[in-house]
Amino acid sequence: MIWFFDSWFGGVQTLKYFKEMYSDFDYVFLADWKNCPYWPKSWDEIKKLTFDSLDWLFDNWAEIVILACNTAAAYSVRNWQTLYPEKKVLSITIPWIEEILSRGDINWNVWILATQATVTSGIFDDLFTRFGWDWNPDFSFVSAPELVDLVESWFENEEKNIEIVKNILSKFPSNIKYLVLWCTHFPVLMKYFKMFFDWVIVDPSYEAARKFWDYLKNHPEISSKLTHNWILKFYTTWNAESFETIWSKIFWQKIIANWI
Repeated sequence: MIWFFDSWFGGVQTLKYFKEMYSDFDYVFLADWKNCPYWPKSWDEIKKLTFDSLDWLFDNWAEIVILACNTAAAYSVRNWQTLYPEKKVLSITIPWIEEILSRGDINWNVWILATQATVTSGIFDDLFTRFGWDWNPDFSFVSAPELVDLVESWFENEEKNIEIVKNILSKFPSNIKYLVLWCTHFPVLMKYFKMFFDWVIVDPSYEAARKFWDYLKNHPEISSKLTHNWILKFYTTWNAESFETIWSKIFWQKIIANWI
C-alpha cells in the first residue's frame, strides 16, 4: 500500500492524482482532522503531531508514506528522515522545485502561495542549499490563510469563493509567469485560480505524483513491497461522517472512513 498523511483534507487531492496515474495500487489516507489546522501552531507542536501520525502509520505496516501537507513537511520531514532513515517518508515539496528549475529560464517571475508557517519555516532556502543549486529565480511568497479557511468551510458560497481568490491574485504583479500552489488545500480551488490566471499554475501534488514512478524505478526494494489490489482506505482522527461528506462533495464519490 501507498500511505498518505495530511493534517486535514487538502492531501486528498494529492491522493487523487496518484490514483489517476497508478490506479491499481492500494492506498491508505490518514487525516489528522482533530488537530487541524497545523499552520498557526508552533514548530514543536507541528513536529510532534506529524511524528505521532507517522508513528501510527508505520505501526500499521506502512512501507512508504507520502507527506501530503507542506506545513507538516516543512517542520518535520528532515528530522524524521535523519532519525528514521529506514522508514521512508516522501515530501511533495521537492518534485515541484525540481520541475521549476528544470525549465532553465533564470528571467522568470515565480509567485508562491503558502501558509505562513511554510513561508517562515526556512525549508525553501534549505532545499536550495541542500541540493547545491547555484542560482535562484525571482521567487516571491504570499501567505494566504484565508484560502485554507475557504477550503475548510466546505465551499459554502460560490460568489465568496470567487471573490477571495480574485482578491488574492490581485496582489500579484502583471509580469508573473508561474504561480505555485504550495499548500495541498489550494489545488482544490483550481477552477477559481484558472478564472483569473492565464500563465502556468504549478501544483506540487501533481508533480509529486508524476515523478513517483521515477522514485519506484530507483527504489525496487520499495516497489516490490507495494500491493496492487485497487484498495482505497481512509482514516481520520475526528468525525469520520463529516470526512465522508466533504469527500463526496468535492470528488463526487462515496467512501467509508474509519475513525481512529
